[in-house]
Amino acid sequence: MSAPRPVPKESDWPIYIPVSVVIKAPREKVWNMLMDFGSYPEWNPYIRGATVTDASKRPLPDNQIAVGHKLVVKAQMPPTMDNSVKPRVLAETVIHVAPGRQFVWGASESPRMFFGAQRWHVLTDVQGGTKYEIIAVLSGIGGSLAMRFMRQSLTDAMEGMAEGLKTRCEQS
Repeated sequence: MSAPRPVPKESDWPIYIPVSVVIKAPREKVWNMLMDFGSYPEWNPYIRGATVTDASKRPLPDNQIAVGHKLVVKAQMPPTMDNSVKPRVLAETVIHVAPGRQFVWGASESPRMFFGAQRWHVLTDVQGGTKYEIIAVLSGIGGSLAMRFMRQSLTDAMEGMAEGLKTRCEQS
């Protein structure tokens, strides 16, 4: 089991977008819902689907994430539960997993000159439940160009995911 890593600091990445929400549910329940990629179309307006694959992008039968696996996601920006809207398909690499606490996927391990990106999903015990943080960090020329046009859509999408997760965990 990997230990949680320090969460990225705003000063380490040129583009840093944090979203957080407190969920009135135990961390284990929130983690299990976050790892239930098959349920994403039911509650997640940002990631409309996700499949765990090996490095050759062959789906893995148990859908369990591990460092080095690919996460093929259907990303919807702006966020919507409307299944008639075609999502963008992205193949990201699982960079870090600390079961029950955090997982990180992205295009790079660290900031890059041309393009670097990560999505951090962090769970922390707080009084009355679990704090869920989703943090997007980007770098490089490509990251800067993307954010000129997509910053608000990405922020809205992450907020939609956080609120969807909160609602799903608190209702079930």
